[in-house]
Amino acid sequence: MTTTPKAVIDHIVILLPYSELVSPPSWLTSNFAITPGGIHSDNCTENKLIFFQDGTYIELIAFINDEPARREKHRWGKKQFGLIDFALTTPTDANGGNAAFAHYEALQRRIRGASSQAADLGIEYIEPISGGRIKPDGTEVKWTVTFPTLASQVAKGMYATSVTGAVPFLCHDITPRALRVDTTDLQATAHPSAVKGIAQFSVIVPPQKLESYIDLYSLILNTKPVRVFGTTRLELTAPIQIPGMVTPWIFIETPEFDVETYRLAKRGIELVEVALRVGALGGGVGVVRDSVQEEGIWIHFLK
Repeated sequence: MTTTPKAVIDHIVILLPYSELVSPPSWLTSNFAITPGGIHSDNCTENKLIFFQDGTYIELIAFINDEPARREKHRWGKKQFGLIDFALTTPTDANGGNAAFAHYEALQRRIRGASSQAADLGIEYIEPISGGRIKPDGTEVKWTVTFPTLASQVAKGMYATSVTGAVPFLCHDITPRALRVDTTDLQATAHPSAVKGIAQFSVIVPPQKLESYIDLYSLILNTKPVRVFGTTRLELTAPIQIPGMVTPWIFIETPEFDVETYRLAKRGIELVEVALRVGALGGGVGVVRDSVQEEGIWIHFLK
């Protein structure tokens, strides 16, 4: 029997105004080395990338020229600027699209077969679809993506904007992963902030849906939640294991402060903050650099 690999964190998505993608603001340039990306195959969006040594990255994305027509037909078209989504992948993409379908089928079996509060959310996934972009040098990068949706939309193959960003999508490479995520370029992973990878990130959900989302994330990640110090977290892995670097985590939380309640009401369920790892060894606790606090974007830098 074939064992489906556990998913690992692939990348985090930040939506920017097009002008800021073209000329990144200082909060980006003072913290990160930014690599040119390209125009996606749907001709709606363009991106630039922030690669980390652990094989993860941040995708900076914008609708080309901020044209409303490009937003209208896109799954992120209703999203506000800021942190909007994140993706998982599997440790090996040797089978290209086949790996995506094996992962999808195993995921759907877990979600549909579970007897848990996750069913109350009615969230499942649609079958993988093709995606890609053209790099500035003309190289074509290809992948498949698997999007969350409402159970009622699965048979139609339609994603649901109401759950976009509330749970991760899946991204599997068809062309070699190094074409999409080139961590061998030392300049691309040498950041002014000295960031090496993703430490943790948080998703804030309504209190009445907390246990349902914890159950659903457990099924998606195929792992058990850890409850400690009044928090609930689930363990992730990165595509590249850096010796001594602490395992990344995702926290599923309810609003604790007024600003979080406001953000949830304004933006819906999505990533609320990201912490990046600067010091790989020892896993010490503490903030080592001023945090980024922009509209819809909270980024912290940890030891």
